[in-house]
Amino acid sequence: MATRGSHGDVRPYVALALGLKKAGHEVQIATTEEHIEFVNSFGIEFVSMNWEFPNFETYVLKKNIFNIRTLNEIAYLSDDLKIENSMLAQLWQACQKAEAIIFNAPAYPCYYIAEKLGIPCYMAPMQPHHQTRDFHNWIMPPFRLKFLKNIYNWFSYPLFDLIFWLHIRPTINKWRQETLNLLPLPVLAGLLRKIQQQKLPTIYSFSPLISKPSEWEEYVHLTSYWFLDTSENWQPSTNLRNFLSKGLPPIYISKIWDNNHHQFTKEVLLEISALTGRRIIVHSSDADEAKDAEFTDKLFFIDGLIPHEWLFSKMAVVVHHGGLGTIMSSLRAGIPSIAIPFLFLTDQEFWTTQLAQSGLGIDFILQDEDELSAQKLAAVIQSAINDQAMQTRLIEVSNKIKKEDGVQQAIEAFHQHLDKYTSLQV
Repeated sequence: MATRGSHGDVRPYVALALGLKKAGHEVQIATTEEHIEFVNSFGIEFVSMNWEFPNFETYVLKKNIFNIRTLNEIAYLSDDLKIENSMLAQLWQACQKAEAIIFNAPAYPCYYIAEKLGIPCYMAPMQPHHQTRDFHNWIMPPFRLKFLKNIYNWFSYPLFDLIFWLHIRPTINKWRQETLNLLPLPVLAGLLRKIQQQKLPTIYSFSPLISKPSEWEEYVHLTSYWFLDTSENWQPSTNLRNFLSKGLPPIYISKIWDNNHHQFTKEVLLEISALTGRRIIVHSSDADEAKDAEFTDKLFFIDGLIPHEWLFSKMAVVVHHGGLGTIMSSLRAGIPSIAIPFLFLTDQEFWTTQLAQSGLGIDFILQDEDELSAQKLAAVIQSAINDQAMQTRLIEVSNKIKKEDGVQQAIEAFHQHLDKYTSLQV
């Protein structure tokens, strides 16, 4: 299993890995060194990948390559293919003994490696990549004209694929010929186009945010989310328990920036608390700030990982960055969420839009000139807490998610296609 990205890209893969191990498979997870302690803590074998993932905003400003975000994303996702001992070389080395490969979108070279090795291969990304009229390619900008939206949605997939493929094709073809001893691919081959033509088994984990589009065929599986629950062996601090026991359910705020991309100051958070009449739990990315912050009767700072399944059920509303994992955890808890995606990460903006369109939360997508003030955020928080229609819908979705087993559905899809592959080989 190869996954590249942040903690949110690794955590669901660990959940799936544990399910596959329980089903009798030997599993390795190949990802960056920063995740080794987390992966090993679950008894999953770790394969270290020396992939440096630069800060996207810093990368774009340093390169000054385009003034179009989608093109910046494409350059960012493919630029490290060209360096010595790149992702291509490391993935090829890591997959030598594999009998099947599961990969997320940023680890897409696994697709070509499986072709060379002649083994089953599955794409399991955290964002949709198959063509549909229901929603646009997540990495492309949204289209505002409703009467052309379906057309734009449909063509956003081949358009992105063509641009991306033209950008990576020289490097990929050189690697295919020199390392994999495979034929080069033509200009119009594409990556996603080739994957869809081959009907590569794909396992998505973002139900019920998205219903399976009618255009998606049987080889595309839409499971519920792959939750990795850790609260059974986790104990909250006495201070946290005491804070939660007093007054109305508090607000949870995580990874929120002002218009200059600085985290909210304590003074701003206290203002939000005063305007909403709610206490606030702040999940800070600054460990020193969380450690040194003065605990008051209004604010409580935490750092490090904390089980969402334990905490979110005790919150009134969750304010977050729009990551899929956080959204799914808030939906399972049955509480409204307000998503404020960081401008340089388009999958967060995509999931934020899906959340709002489903009537399960509020999108707070800022433009470059917008300021995320205490007054604006407090008003949106109050709106989410008081929206009875949203609360009713959330209860329905929460009950549905709790009855589903996304990991088991994914394993069944894995075995379904593994059996087909085995029968073809025989």
